[in-house]
Amino acid sequence: MGEAADGNEAADGPALDGYMQQHQIQPFVQEMLTELFAALPEDPYEYMTYHLASRRPVRPPQDQKLISSGVLWALLPGGDPMSPEQWRLRRCWLTEKGILCVSNSAADVVRDDAGGVVVSPPEDPAPQEYPLEKGATHRELDEAEAARPFAFQVAVKPGPLAHRADKELDGGRWVLQLAASSEDQRNEWFSLFAPFSQAAALPSMAPPSELPPVNEE
Repeated sequence: MGEAADGNEAADGPALDGYMQQHQIQPFVQEMLTELFAALPEDPYEYMTYHLASRRPVRPPQDQKLISSGVLWALLPGGDPMSPEQWRLRRCWLTEKGILCVSNSAADVVRDDAGGVVVSPPEDPAPQEYPLEKGATHRELDEAEAARPFAFQVAVKPGPLAHRADKELDGGRWVLQLAASSEDQRNEWFSLFAPFSQAAALPSMAPPSELPPVNEE
């Protein structure tokens, strides 16, 4: 029995690590506890319930064919990448058509008169869409460019699938800044981008900020 248990633990370890990285559980809980200990609310459990309900990333869509789905840190629109407070955990997924989607939807959470928390299901606005078609690039961001470790940038050419809402322009391209929980998770996303994006095939190409501007049609 002891040997079997050890074998199961060895087999479950990598799966557990992958699960925690995919859903960013440890940084989510760490962020919650940091805010809790800074605020020291009278009811810590109500505070944590509110945090969990209002900050948790949404589920991936069930009506699309996805290559992969996971939780990444995303820089808020117009945010400063060097400010840790400007990053939020968001559900991200990549469709079979090579469209990288980021959902900003969240549950509606209010406190009632009795001191409880009322949670309404999250609204389902259209996610930000970044088509990894010809001209899309991605690259790592170093510590001088982003406060979060394992950060990276995706830049796509404006087109009919690249919605304008809440996007940052850089050199005529829509830019999205994300961060993984580990180098392995970032590399996994880069490998998913490879069939659609040029950066993985041409690692020596200039980063998006140095590419010539693209004229919108």
